[in-house]
Amino acid sequence: MPDFFSFINSVLWGSVMIYLLFGAGCWFTFRTGFVQFRYIRQFGKSLKNSIHPQPGGLTSFQSLCTSLAARVGSGNLAGVALAITAGGPGAVF
Repeated sequence: MPDFFSFINSVLWGSVMIYLLFGAGCWFTFRTGFVQFRYIRQFGKSLKNSIHPQPGGLTSFQSLCTSLAARVGSGNLAGVALAITAGGPGAVF
């Protein structure tokens, strides 16, 4: 039974997964009408023009930075803690 799961794991996490992820990315790109390319100018304008926020409000850039910090920061903390737990202190270096 472990050989079966090892085989499934090697198949799914090999080239099959790469093709599935690439295909899903292409499918979503076509289904949304290339939204990530069509609105790149609007994205830049909304970040550039958010210099003067409303009183007590956030600019678009502050909101983006807060969102990115919440995602990337916690992942870095958890990733380092997991690396130290699994591989010892040498895993960090």
